[in-house]
Amino acid sequence: MIRTKFIFLLTILSITSLFSSHAQNNFVHTVEKGQGLYSISRMYGVSEEDIIRLNPGSDKVIYAGQTLIIPKNVTSDSNSFHTVASGETLYSLSKSNNVSIKEICDANPGLTVETLKAGMIIAIPKSGSDDSQTETISDIAGQEVSGVNTSDDGNNVNNERKTKARIRIEKRTTIYRICKDFGMTEDEFLTANPQYRTRVLRQGDIVVIPRSEQELAEMEENELKYAQFEIEQIFEDRTLTESSTWTPRHVAATMLLPFGLDESSAPEKSKMLEFTRGVLLAVKKLKTEGISVDLKILDTGNEGTSIDKLIETPSFEETDIIFGPKWTRHISDIAEWSSSKSIPVVLPFNSNADEVFTNPHIFQLITPQSYFTQDILDHFEKQFKRPNIIILESGEKAENHFLENLELLASNKHYSIHKVPVDTTAQPIIDCIDSLKQNIFILDSPESGPLQTMLPILQLINRTKSENVHCCLFGYPEYQIYASNLLEQLCECDTWFYSWFYTNNLLQESIDFGNDFIRSFGRQMMVSFPNYASYGYDAGYYFLKGMALYGPNFEKNLDNIQTKPVQMGFKFDRVSNWGGFINRKVFFVHFSNEYKVEKIDFDR
Repeated sequence: MIRTKFIFLLTILSITSLFSSHAQNNFVHTVEKGQGLYSISRMYGVSEEDIIRLNPGSDKVIYAGQTLIIPKNVTSDSNSFHTVASGETLYSLSKSNNVSIKEICDANPGLTVETLKAGMIIAIPKSGSDDSQTETISDIAGQEVSGVNTSDDGNNVNNERKTKARIRIEKRTTIYRICKDFGMTEDEFLTANPQYRTRVLRQGDIVVIPRSEQELAEMEENELKYAQFEIEQIFEDRTLTESSTWTPRHVAATMLLPFGLDESSAPEKSKMLEFTRGVLLAVKKLKTEGISVDLKILDTGNEGTSIDKLIETPSFEETDIIFGPKWTRHISDIAEWSSSKSIPVVLPFNSNADEVFTNPHIFQLITPQSYFTQDILDHFEKQFKRPNIIILESGEKAENHFLENLELLASNKHYSIHKVPVDTTAQPIIDCIDSLKQNIFILDSPESGPLQTMLPILQLINRTKSENVHCCLFGYPEYQIYASNLLEQLCECDTWFYSWFYTNNLLQESIDFGNDFIRSFGRQMMVSFPNYASYGYDAGYYFLKGMALYGPNFEKNLDNIQTKPVQMGFKFDRVSNWGGFINRKVFFVHFSNEYKVEKIDFDR
């Protein structure tokens, strides 16, 4: 029995030691929707292997709400990270970390007084001051008091707050004399200097002069008043800079894209030119609304070209917003410049820019797969309340993040799920249909081959099923590419698909945009998915209008920018309190069996 208790005690001590070690060297991150190991590792400047080592199994799956132990990056020369504890405030955090409230807020542009809460992880900037300072004060009785190095006591913040001064004992100095000169009782002196309860004062000793309770209360009150004032000032003007020369309804923009590519990169060059034409149409449209845009278009060349000379030109300093660049090396250079100048950078052609996780002024337009998939699944749950999922297997082994995560969702939600080979007759599929649920057919591949094989079978099922049986096809962004040839069949099968872009050519704004493009450039738009002219127009109109209307407060007003996009929408979320923005807008498009085309925006 005694041995059992001893083993149990050792186990408790081991667990306690483990948690103590984690608290000292790591912190806890709660996974948010869409986050993957890659994005989390980039946020904290650690490797995916470091996270997997502390969280076995995380390399296979992580999910929203899961807690991960993240190693502290001790090699960082800028920010560290802190998990906010219950009761902590901006004021207490500034005191405990020896940095100002403004420094904390500057390191976390996504942070507000209202959003600060327990469990949140924030960046703590490196302290620019030293805790071990030499302090000199004047004796209130008129005698000179020498400053003393307090490095031995500097770790005890609470004691330091109670200390008014430290003095060196001279000849014939007594406790009575010290108490009389500093207006305190002998008990107050001995509480601050307990060693003199058992020994006498000696020449050369250093003693503590404590603050009175009244002095401590007044100091706390004054500090809190100043902290509140500082917080109000920060959140009123936090996006304004001394160098800001913003003029309402005017914006200076710079476009950094590779135009001078060789012939082997002709398709890529065409995309850049088409995107730019779209932005120019946005500038033209904004002019009719009383907004002037000074747009500079600069060629960054190929990936090996340096853009240092472009950044160093005097005119570059005058820009309010940057579109591009495309190449990874150039993004790194611009991100560093953007961070020092607080200038927004819009990345239209990158879905995995590391800089978005560390630079608060980066806007990534293309959503990473992990964020994109999670939002699709959320919308799927909203749209289909009683799903019976029937997966049609084509035999192709292509990676399909959406379907993998949908199967995981189905397992967690206890949805019915069946798998049937594509090269089959209608009967095996009919056998899986549930007359009391929404029967959703999903191919495991976005390719046109499997789709064209299955459409006739699904049409047959829709024509022969009972009226009260609900069946539909759910698919991929590529379905809009096939729609020109398969629209009637897709409609008959009541087809849905997800996408971050879609142009309905029957809508008036799409017709007007196409006509304006022809008038302006004397040519038809390039056929592509997405349509790069529409992409440039939507992005240019949104960002240029927002910058012209809100200037330095642009990032605080993203939801207030009203546009009528031709192809895509914008829903920006910060990846962290200290990181930039990722566009998480995703639509469902519905080719209904009533032969109507709908684009469903779940955020309206």
